[in-house]
Amino acid sequence: MRSITLTDVDHQIYNTEIKPWLPRRIFDAHTHMLINDCHPEMQKTMFGADDPMLIDVDLPWLQAWWKALLPGIDVRGMVMGYPTTDVITADENRIVAEQCQPESYPFAWLVKPKDDLKQLEADIEQYRPAVLKPYMCWVEGKPMNDSTVTDLIPEGQLALADKYGLAVMLHVAKPQGMGDAENLRDINRLADTYPNCQFVLAHCGRCFITPNAELMVKTLNRADNIWMDTSAVCDAGVFLTVLKHYDRSKILFGTDLVTAVAFRGNYVRMGSSWHVCTDAMVARPSGQAATPQRSTFAAYEGMAALCFALRFLEVSEAERNAIFYENGERLYKRYLTPTD
Repeated sequence: MRSITLTDVDHQIYNTEIKPWLPRRIFDAHTHMLINDCHPEMQKTMFGADDPMLIDVDLPWLQAWWKALLPGIDVRGMVMGYPTTDVITADENRIVAEQCQPESYPFAWLVKPKDDLKQLEADIEQYRPAVLKPYMCWVEGKPMNDSTVTDLIPEGQLALADKYGLAVMLHVAKPQGMGDAENLRDINRLADTYPNCQFVLAHCGRCFITPNAELMVKTLNRADNIWMDTSAVCDAGVFLTVLKHYDRSKILFGTDLVTAVAFRGNYVRMGSSWHVCTDAMVARPSGQAATPQRSTFAAYEGMAALCFALRFLEVSEAERNAIFYENGERLYKRYLTPTD
């Protein structure tokens, strides 16, 4: 039986650096289920595959993490399958839909570039996903981190998203993420070409470090159908940049739970890039006196960085509520059952 345990350090960080700036309701705009049977080679393809706390993530296990990390807060969100090279998308998409629909959670449909358009449209009409979720690891014929936006999701799929008013969750490629000039040209053009498609730039446009975020906000159009979420970003400078220079009504709070941020560690800057840093990587050498565990969850690192930026910029309570809940509710309103 799995049990989520918080340490004194977790409680201290949550109670002093996060909780005072949270509203009573949260919409988590970026989460993942991960069904082991749908990832037959997960030991080879996935970070965290040896950690039982991070795998076999059905909806109840995701909800358990929300309850543990955000106690006393009414949390719901948008849920996706987990994109790996080996994932059986048809099976995981169906399971995500079947578990999310009774809860009235909007959910995403994993899409590969070569998916048949007629079958995709039939799936959209049958299951009613709110989002299409492409991913860079499914691009063929070039290094995945050289992929353009339309390598990730061809325009035939974007036309379907536009037809049905769906969002597209974009984890863009290229070393500078959404700070890359070609990515910026692509997204600005596509947002204009497909006005009924809502483009969500995951991880602040995959700008995990401040210089990339600065490049992004200089050129990214302020458009009704371009959004970004805060998931897995742990750099306060990124949040300061985005909150100061981008439209706060288009910023969505997201965690990237469970697999990507429920480990103890952080996503840290390393020169012009970033890297996952786990608790085990910074363990004290053998022979030194044992010390209490001082690391916290990457999810808390991201929330603490966001809350620091919010209070540093003196963002109003109304705008904080919008980022943590109302913006996500507005984006996915037609899929949500109203709450009081």
